[in-house]
Formats: sequence, C-alpha cells, structure tokens
Amino acid sequence: MRVLVIGGNGRTGRLVIDEALQHGHKITALIRNPSTLPAKEGLNIVKGTPLEPSNIESAFNAVQGDFPTAVIVTLSSPQEKGTRVMSDAHENLVAAMKRHGISKIVTMSSFGVGSSLANITVIMRWAISKTGLGHSFADHNHVDEILKKSGLNFVLLRPSRLTTARKARVQFLGDDGKGLGVFAGMGGVSRASVAACLVEAVEKSTWDRSTPVISN
Repeated sequence: MRVLVIGGNGRTGRLVIDEALQHGHKITALIRNPSTLPAKEGLNIVKGTPLEPSNIESAFNAVQGDFPTAVIVTLSSPQEKGTRVMSDAHENLVAAMKRHGISKIVTMSSFGVGSSLANITVIMRWAISKTGLGHSFADHNHVDEILKKSGLNFVLLRPSRLTTARKARVQFLGDDGKGLGVFAGMGGVSRASVAACLVEAVEKSTWDRSTPVISN
C-alpha cells in the first residue's frame, strides 16, 4: 500500500518510514523542508505542511494513479498556550481523507492523553497541570475528540516515555493504561517499537477505533 506520513522527518517519523519500506509499502512524506529527509527507494517527498490544506491535497495527488490508502501521523505539539498544531493538522487530514475516500489514520499520541490521564504517575499529572506540557496535552486531547467524531478507522497509539532503545516486544495496556503501577510508563517504550506498532496498525484492523497505551 501507499502510506502518507505526516511528521516523517522527526525521530519517530524516520523510523516509521524505514519500517514501512521494509514491509514493502510505498511512502509519501509531507515535509516542510525536504532536504532534512534523505532520499530512499519507494519514498516520495512533498514539500509542505499539514497546516495548509492545499499542501495535504498535493501530497495525496503526488503520485499519479497511486493514492495513499492510509495515513500515519507522528507530529509533536509545542508547549505553547493555545497551540493547535496537532488539532489543525488532523482537521485538515480528516477533510482530505473524506474527499478521497480514505478511511485509515494512525496517530502517535501519548500516555496521559484522554482516559489514560488517571493512570500516569503523580509527577506527570502535576507537570501536565502546572507546566507548558499541559498545552501540548490539551492539543492531543482535542485530536482524540476530532478522530472519535470523524467516522474514520482511527488508531491513537499512546506510548509511554519514548526511548532510543532497540525495537522490542510491546505490551498493550488497553485504552487507559491500567496495570503499569506506581511507576507507570517510567520504563518507557523505544521509538523503534512505536514505529513498528504504527505500521502494524495501518496493516491490520486489530486496534481500529481504539487508543491503546503501549510500553516495552
């Protein structure tokens, strides 16, 4: 399949592209600065931003006769008051996907978003409520609402603390992350493991319309 990747020049996004190419998929990556992403066989790079609807349209139409059949998003959201980077990107993506009849979108969210907030550490809950991290989480929470109302086959993966370790076995802890205990998520999950899960989620329907918390 062809997959549209949003955020492909980030640390996790690059791993997603490599993982998907290894699975035999073709990739279109929408990148603000294409020079930051090395050329690879099977990778088509489009200059632009998901905050501009016309750029998303260009990405969908980048390869004539070969439209993306799924979208993977690995964007991050700045810790700034009122930020809507994730929200605006997803609103634009949902609209474009509906125009093109594409139903599958998989987004990297975070443990602590939505119903999983109650199951993260006390320290993290304090940080979300008292620091700029809360602005980023508010943006991610809005994405939850956007996708749940979209009618699309979404998957919102909620990884625990991201690490640079190697790809390893992943624990799936339901939509809210119960069971990690007092040090919930502190062990973390490698970006390579998250990338593998994001690709697997577009290939399968196992986690459609769910928000699984994952950890190594």
